[in-house]
Amino acid sequence: MSRLRSLRTQIVVSVTVLIAVGVALSGLVIAWRIDQQDRAQVDRQLRARAAKVQEDADKGGSGDSPLDGGNKDTPGAGGPGNLLAGTESLTRVLAGDTVVAERGDGPLPGAAIPTPDGLATVTIEGQSWRSLVEPTASVPDGRLQVLESLAPVEQRLHDNWRSIAIVTALTTLLTALAAWLVAGYVLRPLQRLRRGAMKIGPGAGGDQRLPDVAAPTEIAELSATLNEMIERQQRSMEATRRFTADAGHEIRSPLTGLGMDIETLQRNPHVDAETRAEMLQAMGREHERIVALLDGLQALARGDAEALPDRELIEVRDLVERAVEEANRRHPGVAFSAGEAESVTVEGWPDGLRLALDNLLNNSALHGRADGTVEVHVASLDGGAVRIGVSDDGPGIPAANRERLRERFARGERPRASGSGLGLALVDQQARLHGGRLELHGASTGGLEATLLLPRTRRS
Repeated sequence: MSRLRSLRTQIVVSVTVLIAVGVALSGLVIAWRIDQQDRAQVDRQLRARAAKVQEDADKGGSGDSPLDGGNKDTPGAGGPGNLLAGTESLTRVLAGDTVVAERGDGPLPGAAIPTPDGLATVTIEGQSWRSLVEPTASVPDGRLQVLESLAPVEQRLHDNWRSIAIVTALTTLLTALAAWLVAGYVLRPLQRLRRGAMKIGPGAGGDQRLPDVAAPTEIAELSATLNEMIERQQRSMEATRRFTADAGHEIRSPLTGLGMDIETLQRNPHVDAETRAEMLQAMGREHERIVALLDGLQALARGDAEALPDRELIEVRDLVERAVEEANRRHPGVAFSAGEAESVTVEGWPDGLRLALDNLLNNSALHGRADGTVEVHVASLDGGAVRIGVSDDGPGIPAANRERLRERFARGERPRASGSGLGLALVDQQARLHGGRLELHGASTGGLEATLLLPRTRRS
């Protein structure tokens, strides 16, 4: 039963049935057409014989039989009697319902006297005959009947049917064999995919991919799609592992500090109010650091796993204006300014781009001058790109250290503010997910300029 459910068997059965039905129907149509032509040929022969008999009767003498044609006693002559002799045919001349003359393969005792004129198919003693009846002037109230047996035509039709049956049977067998071999060859890549899939598992290790298939196209597309799915799953698993490892590594220190402060307060319930306030303030900062770390790691993990919503069109100017407005509220001592920006759109995820902008603005505010200025510029570049630049007027970062800041938990040599070290890593990830890149340069104001370069949509 499982063999019958296999794809190879179903392909073979389907192809074989289709070919067998097609061959049988084609053969039947051809046999029917040949039979129609044979019967039409019989009708033409009957008309030719009737015309010949009428012509010979018109030439014969008044004392001759209508079928003698003047050659009654000459067996070798070309009269109508000798013309039809030796064939499965019969010619009769009727006067009313009386047979006046008869020639052919012998008398047919069961032959009925025809009533209508013209062509007809009659059955005489179980055998089909084709009959042609015409008026004749050779005898008073005369009619001429020419009959020919349809046995050869029916035998040919029977032979054709038998040939069709034989050809259909042979074709079915050959088709089944060929389809079995071809289906095995075509489905061989599926077997490769199946064997490759059996090797994929948590403990398999190495490059867990299905074999690449070049043809057929459908199986090649299936292989590519499955490999993309496997890669997404592997990225998701790797992101989960990395999140767990990073969280465990980075959160251990603040959690340890929190634990020590809590233990200190428990052991010293009568500590003075000033010390208690300092400890609670430190615990609050550690808590904020843990929350910021978890939020950043979670965002990075989602980006690594490409767990992203559907893309949509984003108006960059509106997004920047909202981000600058929120940054002014978060950092009241810093002056954020956004010049006149062009109306440009990009395709992506609003939350992801907003996350990148917020991190750039926060970095500029935290690592620039305490009462400094952060400038944001949006411009459309030649070649179909959108440039979003954020610059501060702080001490800046040496060129040799800038690329290192893209890494997770990387911080400057002498950081002026606490942070998770994930800000630029998040920005760099979002830039790549949106098909762009992050560039770090020295700003004209002396600080750092971070630039997002994103592909612009055609509508902008």
